[in-house]
Amino acid sequence: MEAVLYRIDERLIHGQVMVAWQAKTGANTVVIVDDVAAHDAFMQQVYQLAAPSNIKVEVAEVQQFREMMREKDGKNAIILFKGPMEAWEALHEDVEIGELIVGNVATTPKRTKYTKYAYMSEEEKDKLADLQQLGWKVNMQLLPDDTKTEFKR
Repeated sequence: MEAVLYRIDERLIHGQVMVAWQAKTGANTVVIVDDVAAHDAFMQQVYQLAAPSNIKVEVAEVQQFREMMREKDGKNAIILFKGPMEAWEALHEDVEIGELIVGNVATTPKRTKYTKYAYMSEEEKDKLADLQQLGWKVNMQLLPDDTKTEFKR
């Protein structure tokens, strides 16, 4: 599997991902990396129904995702994470370093505003900074045609 986009977006599969980002990347697969959803058959059905019929949706635990990334199967995948913690867990080891795009991250009591569309806790910012230390490019970008802004701790 080749990752054509690594993206944090709490909404996971929705219009921006399935229209704008899929068109930009040419992805034929979406992989949601989430240990809880990987064991929730109902949510897996919901994610598949939310995607166009020509897009395969897979939901994987972190270890399963790492194994999938080693396969050379012709899939071009958008890799989605609900938040910075999930992205760090999946990407901090055993995955080829690349670029991580941060999209929508909703507000919670522990999060403060980082951009107009992303709220993060101090711990989440630390995890993104950790990925940068490993060589990952971490950028803030809601839509493909928006200007990328480098994440800065």
